[in-house]
Amino acid sequence: MTAKTLIDFDIDRYMRASRRVDLSDVDWDDIPNHPLSAGDIMCMHYMMDIETHTVIYLRDLLASRAANDPQVTAFLSCWVYEELWHGEAFSDFLRHYGVELPAEPKLPDGSTPMPSRPNRVKAIRERLGVGHQFALLPTMFGSLVSRHFVALHMAWGAINELTTLTAYYALIRRSSNPQLHAMLRKVIQDERRHFAFYRAQARARLENAPPRVRALIRWVFENVWSPVGTGPKSEEEVDALALYLFGDSDEGREQARSIDAMVSEMPGLEGLTLLGDVVDRAVERARATPGYAGVPTAAASSATSGTPMALSRRDSDRNAKPLISVEV
Repeated sequence: MTAKTLIDFDIDRYMRASRRVDLSDVDWDDIPNHPLSAGDIMCMHYMMDIETHTVIYLRDLLASRAANDPQVTAFLSCWVYEELWHGEAFSDFLRHYGVELPAEPKLPDGSTPMPSRPNRVKAIRERLGVGHQFALLPTMFGSLVSRHFVALHMAWGAINELTTLTAYYALIRRSSNPQLHAMLRKVIQDERRHFAFYRAQARARLENAPPRVRALIRWVFENVWSPVGTGPKSEEEVDALALYLFGDSDEGREQARSIDAMVSEMPGLEGLTLLGDVVDRAVERARATPGYAGVPTAAASSATSGTPMALSRRDSDRNAKPLISVEV
């Protein structure tokens, strides 16, 4: 990054504010007094696993030129700590609800057991081969070839963080448990700051990158990008989350579109429809296979006719705001 690049993010303020997520607003004893649907629990297991997996993304970043930037490494040091406690928050919430861990999370209709909690994180990482010495070679090679390679990582991180915090808003909309709402709103505050950092880094680096580099990064997102959780989670598990949170209604579709709209604001990524495409592909797979991803057959059939999907909806927080405003 050249000396002329300006990052619109106050890293000193972020570092001073960084801490373990404050969940003092959550009434833990009240959690089991409000029901969670099978879909709610499925989402929380997914989110718990992904939040605790961020240390692997950190490892990949530190194998690139990002390790040379003191602002990036300062942010990542705080970021990975905060993400760890997000994962623990989901685990604690499930335990207070009565889902003792280890547990066998399932798809929204109660079918298809997913990986169990015993040695859960270790099993995920072994399945991905993240401990293998060659796993870092693509990142290291890309970083050596171009100093602009970090722009790809920053843009990828921005999209992951934006998808994550929008998914939390969607879960607030889907679930009627007020204590889950209280916990998610606290976690969202952290995720908004994380997104603000990655977006500021990505915008500055993409603006400074030559057109050929921006074109290559766009190609990567069009052909290689996959939703956060892909890899640690199977395609059906990723689809189940996408359908439950974003494929259930017009509101869900609008939340997915809001992600794509913000991604399109990044230089070189204009017009991409990443999340919209993910939801569309998940709908197609649900149409083709009855019961796929825990989607009731009637809901899959309604998707075929082009009407909004109607997965078993529960009373939700109608006042939750799906659009994202970022304050640091």
